[in-house]
Amino acid sequence: MDNTSKRTALSAEAVLSFLRNQGILAENSTLSEEMIREAQEKKQKQAYHNTLLLLSNYRNILWQTDCEIEAIASELNVPLKNLDALLSRVDAEIGMENRRLELNLERLAKTRQLLDRINDALTALKRKPDNGPLLYELIYMTYISDEKLLQTDVLFRLNISRRHYYRLKEQAINIISLRLWSSPTSDLDLWLELVAMLSGGDK
Repeated sequence: MDNTSKRTALSAEAVLSFLRNQGILAENSTLSEEMIREAQEKKQKQAYHNTLLLLSNYRNILWQTDCEIEAIASELNVPLKNLDALLSRVDAEIGMENRRLELNLERLAKTRQLLDRINDALTALKRKPDNGPLLYELIYMTYISDEKLLQTDVLFRLNISRRHYYRLKEQAINIISLRLWSSPTSDLDLWLELVAMLSGGDK
């Protein structure tokens, strides 16, 4: 079996696995090529939607991370700026089996892992040959930067038309999507639930 055939077989198996996990397909069912193609398109659209959801809530996720860190420092009555003392107190509390603190730290770790995964995808986007830096700047200004810019400001700073902006944004989100969802983990479902709560529902 050549490399192309192997990739096709793996792709088909991934689609079947996706449909079975979603409860759309019975465990031992098979699919025609057309059904596989349609399922692949659906999977790509879902990945794109999920990526857009994560990017749209990046600032909220970052804000929640800061709030969780501040809450932990406040609960332990240790100034956040005194990091060594805070970490020492956290270790002591965990040693005393402070379950509430453990849960807060677990949630914080998951949120940080999500941010790291998004940042990794953004770094890969920036390294894309040809227009990677432009795609990165577009996504950064639209979703990531502390300053929430109007679209007209983004267009002005990048010196591009509105139509070109939407084409580039779609391309960038597709690239990020491939990076984020190529190796899905169970944690991503939990992260999406978190994002859905932050966004107040579907966008």
